[in-house]
Amino acid sequence: MSHHTPAGPPWPLQSRWWPLLDEAASGTPVRCRALLLTGRVQVPRLVDAVHRVVDHHAVLRARLSDDDGTLRLSTAEAPVPVAVWEADRADCARALREAVTAARDPRHDPPVTFDIVRIAPDQLVLAMTGHFLAADLGSIYATLGAALRAYFGRHRPDAGPPQPPPLGPVTPARTAWWTRRLTAWQREATLASAAGAPAPAGRRTAVQVQPVAGAAWHRLAERAAAAGCGAELAVVALLASWRATVAPDTGTAVFAAWADLRHTHGGEGVVGPLSDQIAFGVDLEGHAGMTFTDLLHRTHAGLLDTMVRHVPYDELRRLHRTIHPGAPPPWDLRVHFCRIPPRSSLTRDERTLAELGLSVELFDESELLAVPPPAAGGAWDGVNADLFLTEHGRDDVALTLHYNETALDEHTIGLMLRAISDMINHVGETPDEPLAHLWRSRGAHDHTGPDRQGAATHPALPHPAKGHIR
Repeated sequence: MSHHTPAGPPWPLQSRWWPLLDEAASGTPVRCRALLLTGRVQVPRLVDAVHRVVDHHAVLRARLSDDDGTLRLSTAEAPVPVAVWEADRADCARALREAVTAARDPRHDPPVTFDIVRIAPDQLVLAMTGHFLAADLGSIYATLGAALRAYFGRHRPDAGPPQPPPLGPVTPARTAWWTRRLTAWQREATLASAAGAPAPAGRRTAVQVQPVAGAAWHRLAERAAAAGCGAELAVVALLASWRATVAPDTGTAVFAAWADLRHTHGGEGVVGPLSDQIAFGVDLEGHAGMTFTDLLHRTHAGLLDTMVRHVPYDELRRLHRTIHPGAPPPWDLRVHFCRIPPRSSLTRDERTLAELGLSVELFDESELLAVPPPAAGGAWDGVNADLFLTEHGRDDVALTLHYNETALDEHTIGLMLRAISDMINHVGETPDEPLAHLWRSRGAHDHTGPDRQGAATHPALPHPAKGHIR
């Protein structure tokens, strides 16, 4: 029987997100990621490595409770569950994905669990499933990496801070800045309105996946790096450009995103809940004359503008509801970019297999994304689509969109994803070509004057491609 250490103060973001757990504000509160290990693996030794890493991070064994009205954090002394089983590759991915959708109460259930699955005589999957109040996506990737280092005797835990600095109160000046920003954003077209959709009352999620060739993705990453940012932000720039194309009087395209706060609030290298949602805008004034490089700089500036004035997401939502009671938020597309999809080819090769007896890569990353259950009323935060950037297949990247099928048409979403994929190819090759020329070259209509109402009623979409992947 497990026992608990004395209750202590929760992490800053645990306190802020706790009241939102009954809502769909985070898409899904549980995430899973996994590594595929090819070669010789001693399973008992790997299990021991997992336990040694988790023992170093008490938050991975945490329980949260508010029985007396005050949120408290305690740490279970029972070892973290590590299940060892066998399955074929498809069944393994399906079982891990289904486990993400199972109810997980952070007051009673282990916040993280691990699975070691043999899918072939020379292949094992090491998977970690965690509640975001204990470990954000960055922490999941870091913990999986640390488990492998511990397996090879290379894990050297440092004595870093157990928690990052407090977020601090939101100042009146910052509240005033956000009040002005939210008021201006509320007039802008959202993804749903740009696509001509009526305001929905809830969300029922469907999924579409658009692969992007690895070579095209790496060209995009090079262009983005030259502009001082990452390929994931380049995708946001293209989404903003698409919105300007279908709703040409859009002044600012507004997005939500999950962002890692370690870089701005401290706690570098700390495992725990250190990601929060943000909202930021991309200024589209003069879009018709912009190049991709121009728009990428605008997108980066919009993100930085928000991050230097960060307010916790619960406070941002409260402020929006105060200013615009009953109105949906202007950010109805949420981008999940805790990191750029890595290249498994860097560790999947004969050299590592020869030197370590093991080749390592991500396991079916795009297949582990769970679809959240339907949500309506107070259990829905107004976001109509979640875009995930994941490794897909051997070396490609997938644009995986979980979208509200009660608001967004399947055909429209397919055209949008195909358009973004095509533009990734174009801007990687000709980043200084005017965006309007690139859109026209792939069959997009040239918008020169219809107002938003007309554009929303009859959205002028890029020319239909051969189809999309459902």
